[in-house]
Amino acid sequence: MPARAPPLRSSPVPQSEHGVTSGARSTAQPLISIVLTGRNDGYGGDFIARFHRTLSFNHRQLVARQIAHEILFVEWAPPGNAPYLFDLTRRALADIDWGVVSWYIVDPRYHAALSLNPRLEYLEFLAKNVAVRRARGRFVLTTNCDVYMGRHVLDVMGARSLRPAIVYRAPRFDIKFAADYSSLDWDVLEDPRNLEGAPKQLKPPFMGGGTGDFVLLDRPSFHEIRGFNEVYRAARFGIDHNVLVKALSSGLAIEDIGGPVYHINHVGSYRLTADVYAGREAEAPWGDSRWHSRGVVYSNPDTWGLAKAPTRESAERCWHLDFSWDAVPPLVDLKRVVLPAARAGGPAPGRYVSK
Repeated sequence: MPARAPPLRSSPVPQSEHGVTSGARSTAQPLISIVLTGRNDGYGGDFIARFHRTLSFNHRQLVARQIAHEILFVEWAPPGNAPYLFDLTRRALADIDWGVVSWYIVDPRYHAALSLNPRLEYLEFLAKNVAVRRARGRFVLTTNCDVYMGRHVLDVMGARSLRPAIVYRAPRFDIKFAADYSSLDWDVLEDPRNLEGAPKQLKPPFMGGGTGDFVLLDRPSFHEIRGFNEVYRAARFGIDHNVLVKALSSGLAIEDIGGPVYHINHVGSYRLTADVYAGREAEAPWGDSRWHSRGVVYSNPDTWGLAKAPTRESAERCWHLDFSWDAVPPLVDLKRVVLPAARAGGPAPGRYVSK
């Protein structure tokens, strides 16, 4: 078995005024911070290969357009019987400029302490919050490891036309299993024969649909809403849409960026396997879709994103978030529960009132 990452050094990484890792980074602020999460657990059968191809493609396109960017990866609760994904990726991707990468490995005890559902295998959006909290870019894009940026999305970034206080969304095309994933390029991605029909239309006011694959927002606004919901931790389903509810209720606009992203279909995805748990939804590893919090406006603590987690450098561009109960939010926090108002004579649809 390949060796784990080098032993942790005793000296802590320098910390910012927010109490989170700043590390030895360039002082120049990138335009885009790209937030990704994952781990080496075989998810979808070929997760590592899909991730490496996608990361290389997106990085090349950003460099070609001279879009200053950083990549933040959160390796959430890695299994103890496998090498770190950081080690495998560092060896495999020599074409990546590792000077723009920041990698965070989160102690598995955080998952055990935070999850409110023993069947929930991955707290995806808490993992994303770890990176959103530590991102430096003017804008932060939360996406997934098998999502390719489309030409129009890249063109908008390259034109420096993004505006603050707007959540940008992108429709998602799914690439068929039969497509040749080994050499994905624009010809493959944009060939209608390789696509699973038309993307789901983004409809106002929330512009939902495949939300977890593309949420782009300026960094101050992301901090203002305190990232994704950390109060509701019983299911993964719906948390991506829930951030749109939070954003809209906080006075932010939501817009379609005007072009698609491309998602690689794979074994184990919710879209393809939801029917497997029909009649026993509570057993699903993403939680029961009926438990979702899509209509609730949450209020994360000011320590969201594991802000108080002790952080130590373990290798160049790689930091560990060690476990501390001080970093764990309350088990249940029901302050300021907010529900949609739908009563006759009440606020117009889309407005929210506190309970």
